[in-house]
Amino acid sequence: MDIIITISENEKKVLDSWLGEDKIQEWLQHALDNKIRQRVDASIMELTDRNPKKMDKQAKLDLLKDVQLPTREERDGEEIEPFSFGEKRQTTY
Repeated sequence: MDIIITISENEKKVLDSWLGEDKIQEWLQHALDNKIRQRVDASIMELTDRNPKKMDKQAKLDLLKDVQLPTREERDGEEIEPFSFGEKRQTTY
């Protein structure tokens, strides 16, 4: 899947000076990969009884492929429950 991001020449200049010439694509890919990994792990912890830290990437994606993930609107409409360490939060969708 292609996702298009538009930045100005001045914004590109700033990022090139910070990341290095022609490194923006690599940096964005890494940022997206990391965010996806975080959300996959969070979804597994919220919706299953499995530990994502003990699973490889493909096993995680296979586990979630048939799971009905909540939409952003559904998640935003939930009341936030206090979290205490040692307790697993159970969420039903």
